[in-house]
Amino acid sequence: MVDASLLEKIKATCQEIASTCHIVSACLYGSRVCGYARPESDYDVLLVLENYFEGLRYHFRKVDAAYVTILAVDKELFELDAKKGGLGEFLADRLLFPYVPILSPDYLIRVEQEIKSRVIGEELRDLVVEYGELSRGLIIKPEYLALARMRKRARVYPPIRYSYVNTLREDLKQQNLPKILEGYNLALHDFIESGMVKIDDGNIMLQNNYIDKLLSKKTMEKAVNVVELSRKALYSILSINVETVARELSLMLKRELQMALTVQEPEDPKNHLFLKTDRGLVNLNEKASMVEVASKLRPGATITIAPLAGVLNEVCLVTAGEEKLVAKKFTDWHGFKWFTLSLVTLGTKFFAIAGKTRLANEYGMNRFLAESNVPVPSVVHVSLPNLLLFERYVDGRPVTDFVRESFGVNSLTPNQKQIALEVGKTLAKIHGLDVGMGDTKPENFVLSSDGEVYAVDLEQAKKRGDRAWDVAEFLFYAGHYGVAMTGGFLQFAQNFVEGYREVGDSEVLRKAGGLPYARVFSIWTPATVIYGLSEILKTA
Repeated sequence: MVDASLLEKIKATCQEIASTCHIVSACLYGSRVCGYARPESDYDVLLVLENYFEGLRYHFRKVDAAYVTILAVDKELFELDAKKGGLGEFLADRLLFPYVPILSPDYLIRVEQEIKSRVIGEELRDLVVEYGELSRGLIIKPEYLALARMRKRARVYPPIRYSYVNTLREDLKQQNLPKILEGYNLALHDFIESGMVKIDDGNIMLQNNYIDKLLSKKTMEKAVNVVELSRKALYSILSINVETVARELSLMLKRELQMALTVQEPEDPKNHLFLKTDRGLVNLNEKASMVEVASKLRPGATITIAPLAGVLNEVCLVTAGEEKLVAKKFTDWHGFKWFTLSLVTLGTKFFAIAGKTRLANEYGMNRFLAESNVPVPSVVHVSLPNLLLFERYVDGRPVTDFVRESFGVNSLTPNQKQIALEVGKTLAKIHGLDVGMGDTKPENFVLSSDGEVYAVDLEQAKKRGDRAWDVAEFLFYAGHYGVAMTGGFLQFAQNFVEGYREVGDSEVLRKAGGLPYARVFSIWTPATVIYGLSEILKTA
């Protein structure tokens, strides 16, 4: 890369530029280090100086037959950009790419760790903000961290796009990417020790407590404000040195012209993001139709697709040979149906209406409850671009069937009472995990053929949801299947409440019996039934 004689002369040149300033550290970076230099390319040097009064400046020298560009920077300024991105990472990005220390390597290694630790924290936060509950099942390859930051930098600071593409082009990727990732892998140790992430087979997985903390802040703004980053970076550089700006702008123009003459595009970081399913990992960029997914799961099998009952979603039963799957298409809710639903709740309950958000809730809460041993359908495939989610079909009877039966009798059998009891326990167990289901109609619970109660619709579920709403919706909505309170339905409600009370908080039951919840269902459920259910809940 550079012979020993030239290296010594570069060091001497650095000392000459430093003059009376103490040299903190220096390194080679850029095209010569990464392997894409042309014969006429400069040798790029980063020189960190103590108390450098010019702050930040390029120095151009000819050393023997070689041209050397030395970017001299004050130590405090350099560390400000490293720790806080104070200059829009104008300086820090030199250490996001491969570099070769030529003076005081320990200092550069330490600063590189600080930069990459900050980048990891910002990129992981951005993932949670962008994907919400879906991030509970994200499998993140370390490559994502490096590529995502490079892509964002390229958007706000175009000169780096040329370096990004060439550093990771096909013939150099195997040489350069491991060098870039080494620092990220070392910086990840602090995140592992703090319990924010865990590593499995080299993959990064976000921990639930970390996700909960971020989501609780409700910072659901866009992950990166490109305009703000650009403005901050430009203003910072302008305030330091006009010559530096002129140098960078000339590089930008030259490199963008070169990029325009090529067809190479930066790799999509999402190629290194996956979702965990019971069938293995699914890439976030993967697109697949219902038929394509079923054919992949059961090659050669006959595929049939039939619609299932669903008012606000496209829900289908997909049969592939002997295997049955439920496929959900999460379109955005618009129009009269959604308007009616919003009007009826009158602020008592707010629903997620965006398809992506509801898919994220369904997937994320499914993963969380499954890990907590609550029966939920197995997720077998996710197609985020198509907003499709595939779950294994739960063979059994919807709890709605038992509600209807209870309205037709004066007394329940012991088995029917036990079913109501188990539904109450299941909901209380979910609440005990600090999860509100959001939509607890009886049809969203299924008694499986092996006797377990499954929660099968979680698209409105979230952490710290309204538990009283869940209880109220289950009972008050169940009440609309009859025209009057019967002995059978009274026992069904009493056993549900008893099951919930055995596991959960009685105060939730009493709150659910209040007027704010009861009035929501008054347009569907007879007043006498609502009154009877309210009394059962308020005296729980």
